[in-house]
Amino acid sequence: MIAALHRAALIALALLAAGCANFYAISPGDSAQDVEARVGAPGTVWENADGSEAWEYPMGPSGVQTFMIDIGPDRAVRAVRQVLREEYFSKVVAGMPREDVRRLLGRPKEVWYFPARDEETWTWRYLEVNYRFFNVLFDRTSGTVRTTLRLDEVFLPGGRGKR
Repeated sequence: MIAALHRAALIALALLAAGCANFYAISPGDSAQDVEARVGAPGTVWENADGSEAWEYPMGPSGVQTFMIDIGPDRAVRAVRQVLREEYFSKVVAGMPREDVRRLLGRPKEVWYFPARDEETWTWRYLEVNYRFFNVLFDRTSGTVRTTLRLDEVFLPGGRGKR
């Protein structure tokens, strides 16, 4: 029993340490090698035609931040952006292709498919005073945005979960 609790505590400590990567300490001019040493390998690397890259760091399935680090062709940091914010959500417009949304906001928390409407919905959880959800509704056949929706996270009374 004690060994199991000790193991659980070590796992929790390791997860906490992994979640504490300080992206705000990364500055333009830092090397890509330094970034990887500090915060680990990116979840996705987006390559650009000019040889630059955008490194995506989603902060877990229930995380409320996704960082994009722009790396120049010289392998130096150009910018660090936390993209789960209104500034980036407002760039998602009707007709935008699925891949452009994915590249702008990173991996969604959830993906739902509604066959009767031929609609696919991607959801990101974010924090803006309260926890909220940003949803992008795609026409599944064309792969383009139909509309977007912002919802507050609501906790049910009596601790029965959230909706």
